[in-house]
Amino acid sequence: MKKVTLKDIAKELNVTVGTVSHVMNGMDDISEETRKKVMKTARKMGYISNGLAASLRSGKTNTVAVIVPDISNPHIAYQIKLIEDKLREYGYSIIILNTDEDEGIEYDAIVTACSKQVDGVLLCPCQVSTENVEFLKKIEIPFALIGRYFEDFECDYVCADDFKGGYLAGEVLCEKKCKNPVYVGAFDYIEASRNRYLGLKKALEEKEIKLDSDRFVQISPKVDSAKNIIKELKEKGVDFDSVVAFSDIIAYEVIYYVKKYCGKEVPVIGFDAISSHLFMPFENVSVGMVENGWANKAAEIIVDKIKGGKKSYKELIDVKVYNSEYLR
Repeated sequence: MKKVTLKDIAKELNVTVGTVSHVMNGMDDISEETRKKVMKTARKMGYISNGLAASLRSGKTNTVAVIVPDISNPHIAYQIKLIEDKLREYGYSIIILNTDEDEGIEYDAIVTACSKQVDGVLLCPCQVSTENVEFLKKIEIPFALIGRYFEDFECDYVCADDFKGGYLAGEVLCEKKCKNPVYVGAFDYIEASRNRYLGLKKALEEKEIKLDSDRFVQISPKVDSAKNIIKELKEKGVDFDSVVAFSDIIAYEVIYYVKKYCGKEVPVIGFDAISSHLFMPFENVSVGMVENGWANKAAEIIVDKIKGGKKSYKELIDVKVYNSEYLR
């Protein structure tokens, strides 16, 4: 297939190559009428700009890598969409890489992104260790963490206020006079899961309700990870009257399996507030971030870093309870 060039477009319109070039580069010294003709003809002829050549000239690709643990999670997918929307306003596009909560795949994703000469990286780390974040620092590429952060490692991040989120979930349970909750959380090395547990525990302790560590059930945060948890709790004789789940996708599974194995319904609270932006054919209660979550701030942070900004970012996005009516 013959590649269409600026010269081909210029010849078709009987204008100079310089005129076409100025239009394609967004310069404002060309009339609106000519600009429209050039753009229409370029599209009609199938012109695609040489992004590689442009990036070699400028040293920039105007792309940001967004690396996440599980793109199938609707919450993560929605935040990525919002990041893409915001970065588009700054003239950036994104590439998305999925790590499947695996540290080795995460490293490969970082290397792949950097080999494509992205200008910056937004990473939701799997948090097995800090090695991959240390690698990002070593190669000196602008980056920030999203969704999770390391309490003992210095780097920029924007995340939900997970401690407050857990505390709010505990308050809801206390209002409903639940005495024996279970926390179905992700692995405790994941900061978000640990802080949600600590917030939940604090709220319950204020009402003299104990949440011992043996009621912190640790599972993978990936989709389909909660299938056997409720069955195991029942077989072990663990008495519970409510469940707080690490995420909405885990909460949805818990709701189903509590009914299946226990023959009852109990209050189940999730996190991420998926139903606040995606219709669900059932009521549920969830703790989620306000407004657009960490997406807009993440986009602003990475653009600032790409442009050489030196400000340190330690951002916690406020959270609130969504859709709690069904517990009343």
